Amino acid sequence: MTSATRGRRRDALANSERLIAAARKVFASGGQGSLEEIAGEAGVGVATLYRHFSSRESLTRAVYRSIMRDELLPLLRHSCAQGSARKSFLLIVERLLELLDRERGLIASSANFAVLTDDMLREFLEPFAVLLRHAQEANEIRADLQPYDIPRVLSILVVGLSTPPASPADRRRYVSLVFDAMRPDQAEPLPPLDEKDVVEGMRSGFTAIRIASSSRHPESSPREGIHVQPGEFG
Repeated sequence: MTSATRGRRRDALANSERLIAAARKVFASGGQGSLEEIAGEAGVGVATLYRHFSSRESLTRAVYRSIMRDELLPLLRHSCAQGSARKSFLLIVERLLELLDRERGLIASSANFAVLTDDMLREFLEPFAVLLRHAQEANEIRADLQPYDIPRVLSILVVGLSTPPASPADRRRYVSLVFDAMRPDQAEPLPPLDEKDVVEGMRSGFTAIRIASSSRHPESSPREGIHVQPGEFG
């Protein structure tokens, strides 16, 4: 790779990151904003925006992934290393709901927020599986839950409590209610999962995770996936 090629890739990555940061700023102001407004906030032209993001939905997806990567991935790393796994799940959901409440424009900008949320949460299937195992070993969460269940349950909570938005008190109430239903005490056996859905869900979740370090792939775009080290979650 020539120095000129590396320079172009660095410039492209910098523009992509500026556009995502600009979109987050616009979304946090309460509106979804026009693509022209977002490009202007980033200091680039609309043509540059379209070179990186072919549609509003692709930009919205990149912003959501940025929130997950910057805000939730460190929390997951910490949670997998110590503390109550059940409390960690509660904290993760509450934190994500707080972030989405702060950046309401992201929800308005998405063509299908429910599908987008489900896709994003599946990218965390590996650390969720580790947390679930820890919680089950500590007898904090019922033993018949499977890793595939976790993104689904979290997606139900996130979407249900974000559209329409719930108050902080209501969020805590219903998140606690759902996680209390996962306790092993007097739990009735769950109906079986559809095996086809499980296989497809596991495949799409693990495919979405890029097992790579950003230091090895400095030219990678933040749009391309959540970066985790192999086996870093135990």
